[in-house]
Amino acid sequence: MAPPASAPAGAASSTAAASPGAASPPEASQAVASRAAALEPWQTLALRDVRSGETFAVADLAGKLVVIEPMAIWCSNCERQQRAASEALAAIDSADVVYISLDVDPGEAGSDLAAYADERGFDWRFVVAGRDMSRALAQAFGDQVLAPPSTPKIIVTPAGEIIGPQFGVADAKAVEQELLGHLG
Repeated sequence: MAPPASAPAGAASSTAAASPGAASPPEASQAVASRAAALEPWQTLALRDVRSGETFAVADLAGKLVVIEPMAIWCSNCERQQRAASEALAAIDSADVVYISLDVDPGEAGSDLAAYADERGFDWRFVVAGRDMSRALAQAFGDQVLAPPSTPKIIVTPAGEIIGPQFGVADAKAVEQELLGHLG
């Protein structure tokens, strides 16, 4: 189950009611901190940038603002969102923002995804999700996150807070303002 939109990465989405014999405040704080430090499977799976060949995991990007956009080459809404993201990223121009377009269509090849990104001048990471990543995302966020036309977006803040998924195409200014708001 995905943590609530404002929960720290890996935080449990349910809380236990206080009861006799419950953990004392210091023990309870340690338990919460321990859950907050746990990562979701989608954060730890190996991903490979289809252009650079770099292998990384979302967890490797801790301390940065990470935007994950599930997409497909054939999705016109995705391309509209990516054009807005391109404008926003250029305006922000920060190494602390990492944008990842994650192709969730199992029929699309990495070479086709690389060509798509190059032809459009998109300069961020493009990754083919793979079955394990798609399953982990669907388990964490529901099946709609694998529906590219709904333009899903998952944000992991520099503090590790998971926001989303959010759905719908946003214009460049809205994307820029949202990202700047998470950078602090």
